Amino acid sequence: MKQSMLKQDLRVFLKVLPVILFYIIFMQIVFKSLCPIYGIFHFPCPGCGLTRASCLLLTGNFKEAFTYNATAILWLILIFLFIFDRYIKKIKIKPFPTIFIIVASITIIYYIYRLATNNLGILMY
Repeated sequence: MKQSMLKQDLRVFLKVLPVILFYIIFMQIVFKSLCPIYGIFHFPCPGCGLTRASCLLLTGNFKEAFTYNATAILWLILIFLFIFDRYIKKIKIKPFPTIFIIVASITIIYYIYRLATNNLGILMY
C-alpha cells in the first residue's frame, strides 16, 4: 500500500509540474526572484534562507547554515517525519499538523526577532 501511495503522489506531482515550472519562469522574468514577498516588496520573508540553510545543513556546514536561517533544522526534521509517516510507518503521526504549526510559529518568532535586532544581514540581497 505504501508503494502505491508513492506512485499516487508522483502522479499528482507530474500533473502539477507545469504549473510549478510556469511559476518559476514567471517569477524570474517579472520579479527576478522565486519568493513573491521579496519579488514584490524587496524585503526578506520568514522563509528566506531556508533552502540555502537546508542545503548547508545536509552538507555538514552547520555554522554557515544558521547564519541563513536557524529554523532550517526544524523544517528538515519535520520533512523527515512527514516522509517517515507517509511512506514508511503504517500508523499516522496524529499530532503532525500541530507540530507543523509549532515549527511555523517558531520560524515567524525567529523572523520577528531578527527584524527587531536588525539581524537580517546575510538575507539582504
